[in-house]
Amino acid sequence: MVKGTASQGKRQKKSHMTCRRCGKVAYSIHAKYCVACGFGRSSKMRGYNWKERKP
Repeated sequence: MVKGTASQGKRQKKSHMTCRRCGKVAYSIHAKYCVACGFGRSSKMRGYNWKERKP
């Protein structure tokens, strides 16, 4: 079958919610940490040299 309109109605489970630290919708409900800032996994803010952070 094709992944069309009928498949769109089955999207009910949320995988991410709003993070308390960075405010982005990147806090994983199942893994219990934020993929954007690292909250729940580390006390330091997640960041890499290849990514330029905007203030």
